[in-house]
Amino acid sequence: MSTPFQRDGMPNPPQRSNNTDRFSTYLMVDNHQGRVVLQWIAEPRLRRNLQRYAAHDPHFPRLRDAGDLEEQLEQFWINFALNPPPPQEWEPANRHELAFQHLASYYESICHQAAKAIAHKHSQVSWEETLTIARAFIYNPKKLADILRKFQTKGSAKLSTYLHEVLTRTIKSETAVGRYSYWRLVCKTSEKKLLNALETAHYGQREISQILFAQKYFTKVYFFNRVKGRTRRRGETWPLPQPEDFAETAHCYNAERLLPSAPPEVASNPHPVTAEQIQRWMESCFEAVKECKNLEYQTCSLDELNAKLGIEIADPKTEPEDSAWGEFGEDELSLAWFNQTEEIKQLLETELKRCGNIIEVPLSERIWLIDKAKILPLKYGFGLTQKQIAVLCGIQQCKVSRDLTNKYTKPLLKALTQLSQPEGWVSDYVTEWLQKYFPSPNRADIIHAALVESLKQLTGAERELLSLRYGEKLVVSVIGDRWGCSADEVKAKLASIETQLHIFLLNCIGKWMKEYVNHWLHIFYQTPLKEALIHQLKGLPDSIQEGLQLYYKQSVLREQIEQNREESEAPELTLLWEGRCQLEEGLIQWTADCLDIALTGNEERKKINQIVENWLKNFYVFEAGVQENEI
Repeated sequence: MSTPFQRDGMPNPPQRSNNTDRFSTYLMVDNHQGRVVLQWIAEPRLRRNLQRYAAHDPHFPRLRDAGDLEEQLEQFWINFALNPPPPQEWEPANRHELAFQHLASYYESICHQAAKAIAHKHSQVSWEETLTIARAFIYNPKKLADILRKFQTKGSAKLSTYLHEVLTRTIKSETAVGRYSYWRLVCKTSEKKLLNALETAHYGQREISQILFAQKYFTKVYFFNRVKGRTRRRGETWPLPQPEDFAETAHCYNAERLLPSAPPEVASNPHPVTAEQIQRWMESCFEAVKECKNLEYQTCSLDELNAKLGIEIADPKTEPEDSAWGEFGEDELSLAWFNQTEEIKQLLETELKRCGNIIEVPLSERIWLIDKAKILPLKYGFGLTQKQIAVLCGIQQCKVSRDLTNKYTKPLLKALTQLSQPEGWVSDYVTEWLQKYFPSPNRADIIHAALVESLKQLTGAERELLSLRYGEKLVVSVIGDRWGCSADEVKAKLASIETQLHIFLLNCIGKWMKEYVNHWLHIFYQTPLKEALIHQLKGLPDSIQEGLQLYYKQSVLREQIEQNREESEAPELTLLWEGRCQLEEGLIQWTADCLDIALTGNEERKKINQIVENWLKNFYVFEAGVQENEI
């Protein structure tokens, strides 16, 4: 393909000369002899799909190969996307998703037209931003499906014209054209996004904390003085900040830098900040947000765009198999302090065997450790409440609570504590942290983050004392002279503060270990249930397995089925109902065989239904990745 470009503004991509290119390529920014150009990049997955249909559908090659039939080929994929026919053996499992991506590829040219029109008219908005907003819209299957359905009721208008109008409105709405200002972005950007922008701009953690603390006060001052000021009319662009805004921000910063909410990087700074420093910091925010915005809207590949939209399936090479169960992921707990090594898992499993009344139940792939009363698998495997377990097992609820705590979790927690031995190192750790890291802690470290949090428990005087000793690095005699007390009194106060931090950190570690033991028990008792469900699923008829795959792997089709739920005779609903029922009954029977317990009550069946539903949702996310790599 050629590489046309224009000297100024948004470059033009080359024309796509055939239907294969029109329905299987996407736009990508490139550099040609020092100039930015737009190129069409082939998407192999879509090319293979066109070849697949040409090989099996006798009418398809004519649509694909005749250049004047592009609208008929467009209508073919529209019909397929909105009303998919019964699946054929040769079709891929993700055929519905691919239909939407063929249409999105075809509409990339309209995205370029709409993006160029907005960027040309409103120079404050970058064309990279407008183009990516448009592409993000058409690559969202739900939004594209809504537009296609609405267009069918619009009469004689052309779809390309209608889609161009929709994309234009979308871009204007996303960029707030007419009110666009990077100072507005500085104030409206969340702390997390602003933190990422500053990190991307290579600012250090100490300066980032100071900038974020200043930005909080600047936003209030600037908004009151400029945005809500008398000189600005409603709807106008947010104006430039004035010197008095920076001066007022500096006053607020200095007045509140020793508050408990202030980070140690702020409190440890011995010198008050000036209006000039605030202005430099806010201009740093301005540039970082602006650059991050430009990077965010750089035209990206199809896979990158889909990943941003949440369309692309998980990569099976990086997705751990245990995540298929999904209800208790490691991300839900503050467990970064622990690495779940084989040593820890083996330790907890060995300790569990030593607990009273533990029985080893042999399964096909592992040994399952259960207690005679079946409390552990019912609690951590099936997620029943203590009250439900008491009724099911015919014992008192207080006994369930005592057994869970005294017989099982306490011994496991004790074993983990003996392995970690926090009492032996926490005191020295706190002392070293104050001396080395107090002015600029590493917030990515969970223990550093806990100690930063512990500073909020101190009084203003105690925080000021830490700032003088570990921020300004003053000796205790000089501090005593400033405060009108002896050096011994200063040392005693510092020792008292260290003790408070020591106790706080020990409590945090104790909480983390309890969370870890609870997390490990859930994983340990849910894994056999997951394996049993996989075995049950493989035993279902092929038609039911295909129906479950279509429902759980393709969100757009799932929404269509849900919208037509009142049509009880729909074959998709029948297959779903049969598949889930068989999985639920199979899990109930497996439980009866392994645990000699009948989970047949209303509450137990609700829990089984929830387990099966959650497992299916997560299982097919993982399976989709495997099949996509095979296509």
